[in-house]
Amino acid sequence: MRRGPLLLVLAGCGFHGPGESPDAALPDGGTRATYSFALKDYTDGQLANMTAEPWRADAKQVALTPTAYTYGGLVTHGLQGMSLWSTGNTSWSVLKPATGAGLWTGEEIKNGVRTDYLGVAGDPTMTLWLEGEVWLPASQNQTIGVNGDAVGFVEIAAPGTTQFTKIAEDMTVPYPTTRADWYPIHVGFSNNDGTFDFTFTHSDDGGAQVPWTRDRLRARTSELAGTLRTVFGHQILGGGQNGTPPVRHFEQNDLLRMTNFSPAPQGAGNADWSARYFGQVYIVQGGDYILQVTSDDGNRGRLGTTTDQLHWVRDEGVGGGMLPVKQYSAALAAGWNDLTVDYNQVAGMQILRVQIGGPDFSGFVDVPAARLRPVELADDRLVLGADGTNRTVTDGGGAGNPATDTMAMHGYDAENVAAIEITYQANSPHWNELKVDLETPGGVRINLPDPGALPPGDHVVQVTVPAGSSLLGGAADGNWKLHMYDVNGGGGGAIRFENAQLTLHTQGGPDKVARSAMWTSVPLDTGGNLVAIESISWVERPAPDASVKVRFRACQQASCGDNPDWSEPVSSGSGAIVAPQRYLQLRVEMTSNGTLEPELHGLAVAYRHL
Repeated sequence: MRRGPLLLVLAGCGFHGPGESPDAALPDGGTRATYSFALKDYTDGQLANMTAEPWRADAKQVALTPTAYTYGGLVTHGLQGMSLWSTGNTSWSVLKPATGAGLWTGEEIKNGVRTDYLGVAGDPTMTLWLEGEVWLPASQNQTIGVNGDAVGFVEIAAPGTTQFTKIAEDMTVPYPTTRADWYPIHVGFSNNDGTFDFTFTHSDDGGAQVPWTRDRLRARTSELAGTLRTVFGHQILGGGQNGTPPVRHFEQNDLLRMTNFSPAPQGAGNADWSARYFGQVYIVQGGDYILQVTSDDGNRGRLGTTTDQLHWVRDEGVGGGMLPVKQYSAALAAGWNDLTVDYNQVAGMQILRVQIGGPDFSGFVDVPAARLRPVELADDRLVLGADGTNRTVTDGGGAGNPATDTMAMHGYDAENVAAIEITYQANSPHWNELKVDLETPGGVRINLPDPGALPPGDHVVQVTVPAGSSLLGGAADGNWKLHMYDVNGGGGGAIRFENAQLTLHTQGGPDKVARSAMWTSVPLDTGGNLVAIESISWVERPAPDASVKVRFRACQQASCGDNPDWSEPVSSGSGAIVAPQRYLQLRVEMTSNGTLEPELHGLAVAYRHL
């Protein structure tokens, strides 16, 4: 184990410094030693809903903080050109550095499906590994299935633990549960020839296997650096392209050096696409900051609680000449702060640059990847749906006989709709006779604004539902319907309703940050029986309605299998009289309000032993 000098802990920048002196005098004698906990100590210990962050913004300390999530998928790492597993040989310990990563949302991966967003492009020899958590109900009939060509397997752990057990390899197995909760999961897939296919499915009642949906998946994205980039196949976050959903890729670089998107990212349409970058930026010194976005074409941004936009309208280009610059100003607190950049591409040049300025930085700089993590905003999550069925609109059918696209949206309890963006495509000889209504799962049906005087032919139309509409405020979950109908018969020519894409912006729903978290250290061999703990010290960043507690215990056995009681919580900098045992173990417990997280770093212990 690494040993080093006891850290001197100073208060400042929103952190609490050393705590109180011990209440009782410590015994004399013994040899003095110190131990400062490093990243490996945290990851070798037991992390329960806790993240060890190796990329702390000041680059000097590793931080412990409750895990934060992005919902709707699993983090999927890709390794191109290597097959790490084979039938009967699926150890998780053989993993190597990935060539890329994306958010898997339940889709089948097979020949003909592009996997560029996972870091695997044009090479069927690959390894993919999926990590995160799946929601399982209490069910005695539940089954989980995995199949991979060449091999696929699943490991699962009890809620709040990291002790994984392999349950399936290329088969469907029963997995009864008595507790409805989020279950940590590992899923692996390897292929070593030209044909590949991978599916990971489930059934709650023992019936047919079905794909996982948004409401059953979440990723522990506080464990990653960078942002999540979602590419939409149309402007203004307008769904996928050619029947595929929007493509979600983890950008683990700075946000964002000047880019002309060459080559175009996977999922982009031809001069008709958009993208969202989201995450959180770590701030050391609280104060006034500016997010600066340069783009061709429009952009919409958020920093902290500040939101604004520039040219955020379909088909509104910025023209030639000097590129427009938009600044988003916000007062940011020390710690993690929300950040979003939406980009819209109309035609011609495609350029985007993102910079940040404020007390932590010297002028405007690209937002460093080490200060970013791809955790989604709790009050602006995206729920995506599409229907690509090509339907005939009845001539003169009216509102009672529409062509209807149905989009199944998978929302969470208490997740409500705050904004809606709709994109649809149709081919009509007389657009002035078409009407389009949107209907919520609750049965509210509202006519959308007419697309205007479009000429006959095939067109893509985008509509943003205005604030105050009765379409807003209800639950996201359920079947949303887009109805298209012809109000005048006899116009001549067939009308085709080709596809619909729906993007819901939601508020509420599940916690962004774990409400309780715990880390337990590997027992520390002190080299002899303990005489006293001179101090346990750390630096703490508080958060509203949150707590940080540190406990210790002295053990006879190297594993602490004798299971002595834990101490009461101690104050930073305080010492303690301790049982004369050889092994010392520490525990950090945290709580949060589900939105903002506390943080601990600089954990060190000084002790004396015989």
